[in-house]
Amino acid sequence: MVNTKSKRRQRGSIRPNGAGFQVRVYAGRDPLTKKDLYLHEQAETETEAEKVRTRLLHQVDENRHPKTQVTMSFLLDRWLGVAELDETSYERAEGIIRNYLKPTFGDLKAGRLTAEMLELFYARLRQCQDQCEGRRNGKTDPKTKQKHVCEPLAANSVRKIHFILRPALNRGLRWGYVTTNVAALAEPPSQPKPNPDPPTPEEAALVLNTVWQRDLDWGTFLFMTMVTGSRRGEMCALRWSGINLDRLELFVKHSNNGRRIKDTKTHQRRKQAIDVITRSVLAAHRARAEERCRALGGELARDAFVFSGEADSTAPLVPSSVSQRYRRLAEKLKIHTHRLKDLRAYNVTELLGAGADVRTVAGRVGHGGGGATTLKYYAAFLATSDRQAVTAFAKQLPVPEGLLAKQPVTTVVNGLRLL
Repeated sequence: MVNTKSKRRQRGSIRPNGAGFQVRVYAGRDPLTKKDLYLHEQAETETEAEKVRTRLLHQVDENRHPKTQVTMSFLLDRWLGVAELDETSYERAEGIIRNYLKPTFGDLKAGRLTAEMLELFYARLRQCQDQCEGRRNGKTDPKTKQKHVCEPLAANSVRKIHFILRPALNRGLRWGYVTTNVAALAEPPSQPKPNPDPPTPEEAALVLNTVWQRDLDWGTFLFMTMVTGSRRGEMCALRWSGINLDRLELFVKHSNNGRRIKDTKTHQRRKQAIDVITRSVLAAHRARAEERCRALGGELARDAFVFSGEADSTAPLVPSSVSQRYRRLAEKLKIHTHRLKDLRAYNVTELLGAGADVRTVAGRVGHGGGGATTLKYYAAFLATSDRQAVTAFAKQLPVPEGLLAKQPVTTVVNGLRLL
């Protein structure tokens, strides 16, 4: 009687290779290249090769454990559901997952993700956001009828992707979905060096002189941004109850993210001193707001917003709108920098240049780390303070007799340096 029972196909292969035997085991498909992946290892004897094959198959089967059948899409959604993120951070993370992570790794088993896959993924994004590796550059898409131009993703954006994957996989490790957090092993692109680009004092004056003639309320907003160095969300959330004109004080308590009023970025309130000129500008701004309220038959509320598009100042300005308005203004005036946040950089650089200490400046603008962030981003603009420091130091040193009567101290110091 013929045995019709079919034999089970043997997994993996062993073949002679050089002085020994090569073992090859199928390990799935690469989600980036769509090519089959194999594990290879060399053994001296056929018996050792069988043991190697058994071990490699066990490694592959570990990744196919029932609990690790969850896909990256499932894991990322689970993490997003429990991550403690504010509204802005949540929307940013959800957009990154939807646009970059799910299309590439969504169907991949979480346990099969490797550090190599992530680093190749980062490299491809740095070449082209669509990960075409240059193959489609300059070619017309038959569906959209538009020519494709490779646009690399910025290093900071790729780093944001990495720092979403890392906590998500770390949570998956605690939940038992993966055995290793491969994102902790992968290396993201290096962080670009900070390069703040504030407007020059002449450009800042041009902006204010132009705006004062057109819209006093808008001019007050830009003036206060330059004077206080506050973030745009903080300025849009500023209320009259947080300003004490008699004591020349201003309290930054909240921030506006465009949907609601929340805590500041550092979750800390801070007090800023203002000068008499700023008090006069704010007093005139308040008088205009009170006049608009009286025209409506009411009074300006104590908790009214300082900057508002409503006649009764009950609704704050939208941060994205003020950024767009400033960009249009800067482009029209041909200012070399078009970002509203550069006015914040202008405040920091001018204060440092005027001799204010770093901790004081950091406290005014809400930088964390006791001044570490301020130094990190604005150290390049300490040239004025550096010149003042060396001039004061040089005055204490003896110089040849009669030299100071002929030349200024700075000229003497520079001459001695050259010698």
